[in-house]
Amino acid sequence: MIFGSDHRDKTAHPGPFADFPEPAAPDYAHPKAWAAHPHHGPIRSWPSRVPSLPVSPERVPDPVHTFFIHPTTFRGLDTGWNAAWDDPAIATITDEWPLRHQASLFRAVGRVSAPRYRQAHLRTFFLRGADSQAALELAYSDIRRAFIHFLQNIDDKAGIIVAGHSQGSHHGWRILQEFFDGSGLQPRLVAAYLPGYPIPGDSLHHIPFADREAHVGAVHGWMTFAESFVPEFHASHMQNTKMVHPILWTPEEGQWNHWDAHQGIVTRGFKLRHQGALSGALHQGMLWIKPLRVLGAGMFAMKNWHVADYNLFWDNIRLNLEKQVELFRFATNRNRELG
Repeated sequence: MIFGSDHRDKTAHPGPFADFPEPAAPDYAHPKAWAAHPHHGPIRSWPSRVPSLPVSPERVPDPVHTFFIHPTTFRGLDTGWNAAWDDPAIATITDEWPLRHQASLFRAVGRVSAPRYRQAHLRTFFLRGADSQAALELAYSDIRRAFIHFLQNIDDKAGIIVAGHSQGSHHGWRILQEFFDGSGLQPRLVAAYLPGYPIPGDSLHHIPFADREAHVGAVHGWMTFAESFVPEFHASHMQNTKMVHPILWTPEEGQWNHWDAHQGIVTRGFKLRHQGALSGALHQGMLWIKPLRVLGAGMFAMKNWHVADYNLFWDNIRLNLEKQVELFRFATNRNRELG
């Protein structure tokens, strides 16, 4: 939900959903329908200055599999409600930012699969109503089919991470509801990382929201804003959200992390830099951050840090994720021994 510069496309209504032809559906048996896939198109990106991976994720025995759903990369005036899954311009944006800067993080613990899909237009999240809901339903129908294909092509005992951002987190939340919550698949859920979307705290009945470091099987979410800023949608959409602090890994509000606990930011140039540059605290469902301790930070007068929900905390997330997978494997092996 971050690309382009003409912000009129957030609120310009192009006409009813039914007036636009439905783009052709992707076939997930075809390699081109995947933005990333461990067998035909693995993610190779890894930020410089982050410790190198000890083993290629494609060669890890007993791997954890991440199903990553990318955020909105479709916007513009005078366009329909859903993107063509194979639009080359949209694919370029998707591959250059969310796949590289977000999905690559999950290479730290295993293999990553990320479907291309008929994503809903940016306006969907600003224009509430039947047209927007129809666009999201069409997008989710692709994600649902992709996830079923994903399940059918991994080991039936493998650990699973569901991850995404923004629109991707919305669809990931629905995947948790439909496939994991209280089902036989839930014990295989290593974690869900779904920042950038206000997930209602009462929408999952059996899956917990993270309340500690390396909380196995839990949902991790946050939405990042400048200290004291309250977005216009807060009153209508963020009153019942569950968030976790992505440095302290606690849901407690008002606790500011010490600067030294921040492990660094992955920059636009894809380098890990600025360790100790950030302090944040949860406040009424938001993650507020103080001005960054970065040379020239005053030039970035951002109030909504949505675009950087992963980048700002990249290495803190990686370290938490590695501990989480270690605990998941320990618990799984112990249960097998006792079983």
